[in-house]
Amino acid sequence: MKRWTVILAALVSTFAAFADEQRVHDLDITVTLYSHGVVGFHEVWDIDTGDSITEWYLPRENLGDIEILNLHVLDENYNGGQQFTDVGEWNVDLSRSQKTGKSGIVHKSDGAELCWGIGEYGHHVFHVFYGMKRAIKTLNDYDMFHMQLVNDELKAPPQHVRVTIQTDTASVHAQLDTTNTRVWGFGFNGTASFEDGKVVLESSEPFGYYSSVIALLRFNKGLFTSPSVQERDFQEVLDRAMEGADFGPTGGEEEDDVFADIASLITMILLFLFGRKYYRKFTGKVSRKDKRQVLGMNPDVIGWSREIPFGGDLIASDYTLTRLGEDRKRNALASAEILRMIYTGVLDVRKDAEGKVEITFSKKSHQGIDSVGKDLKSMMMEASGEDGILQDKEFSTWSKGNTRRLYNWTSKVEDMGKNTLREKGWMTGEKYTQQGQQMAQGLIGFKKFLEDFTLTGERETIEAHLWQEYLVFGALLGVADKVAKQLKDIDPVLFEKTMVYDYPTLDTLISMTNTLSRAITNAASAGAPVSSYSGGGSSSGSWGGFGGGTSFGGGGGFSGGGHGGGGR
Repeated sequence: MKRWTVILAALVSTFAAFADEQRVHDLDITVTLYSHGVVGFHEVWDIDTGDSITEWYLPRENLGDIEILNLHVLDENYNGGQQFTDVGEWNVDLSRSQKTGKSGIVHKSDGAELCWGIGEYGHHVFHVFYGMKRAIKTLNDYDMFHMQLVNDELKAPPQHVRVTIQTDTASVHAQLDTTNTRVWGFGFNGTASFEDGKVVLESSEPFGYYSSVIALLRFNKGLFTSPSVQERDFQEVLDRAMEGADFGPTGGEEEDDVFADIASLITMILLFLFGRKYYRKFTGKVSRKDKRQVLGMNPDVIGWSREIPFGGDLIASDYTLTRLGEDRKRNALASAEILRMIYTGVLDVRKDAEGKVEITFSKKSHQGIDSVGKDLKSMMMEASGEDGILQDKEFSTWSKGNTRRLYNWTSKVEDMGKNTLREKGWMTGEKYTQQGQQMAQGLIGFKKFLEDFTLTGERETIEAHLWQEYLVFGALLGVADKVAKQLKDIDPVLFEKTMVYDYPTLDTLISMTNTLSRAITNAASAGAPVSSYSGGGSSSGSWGGFGGGTSFGGGGGFSGGGHGGGGR
């Protein structure tokens, strides 16, 4: 097995030379856990910057009650390794020279971005230090640390990642081992192990576009006294994290996977031979030139827009977001389609005797629902069984036996997007028309508006009749939960009247759509031909948390992390 991994890694490294952008040779993260729930981070980024960026940034979202503390950065190549100047609130619009030797934080409605200037183009080793207050959670029966430590959809996926999690022995007075800790690793292929009183997660192959590192650690009571209390048992956390996870066999089957590795090797060779176009398709990266073709202008200068993009067409919007390489949750289209079906009455929402939210199926016509949504409803009905009620985990269970069908469903979305754009005169061949470019500009402007509309000063003038569509497109952009909260904050009474459901119910619905979307993504990946699959699979491992291999899928419910990051 190792010989194919080495060859694949070499090809990935060689092939990356086609990209005139940044590369991450190695990422080494040390995480230190303090008794009062604070967690300290020391990240070492060994990178090549390329020649078209001014800064490096790390999105940190899903924070909840977590507070980021004391960002410090230094560059081994800058001024003898001196610490950068902390400027506080970061200005992304400054020039490269103005950002050199400086660091700061961009505070956003959905989290924050840790930023620093790259200085001179070329090779750098950046050391990044920061803390997170209340990152360890106090549960009913155990305590836990559940966080995405490396984002997916990075501009340049790392060639190697190692994460070391340790205690501050001065305050905790104990090291991490199997007598007091369990560990699970998600989002990448590699290992999770206990080494010398520490937990170590390490990749076994170069990261792909969708790779990430999600760590879930369970601690016995008595190690930590975090003020962040969650009234639930650890098993509830683990059950959610295990949705879509596959830790594979317990070992001894390496030779059975050789032919799969050969197929992956052939795929890499073909990608190498066919050049940059397919490299970008493989990694999800989009060049500035390609973005300009879609938009007709620099995306950075587009202002925010309140208009619903592409006249409300989800398929055209989804295709355009993919063409632009926008950071968002995978297969977010499914989440948006489900919410639209709820608001058009195709799906009904109710609560059972215990107050648990359930989805049922009405007999209303499919008016206002595109063919993607109709197919999705059909699959949801099959998963719901004879009672016609889609209950928790039913779709995840059904999807595992219908991977090929889900792969075909996701695959046709791209073609449908092209056809829609061509039929409406927004695209000719593969190029966006002038009208199509204006529509794409509106989509980016609307994305900016949703991300920051509480900061625009016009939140009180947002038309209530548009709130449902804002939420639908928020799901497409992967920020539905943030949009719902911001709309609720504008007027809680009007929110419930306009959105049909109270905020807790709607928040549960959004979580359910995300779970369905993840199930589709994981199943579609499993059903893809080897030549179509750019990562994933699973390594041998232990479901008991004693260490072993990691799972590419699963890990849901984490704090921190986000999508994207790198040079810009």
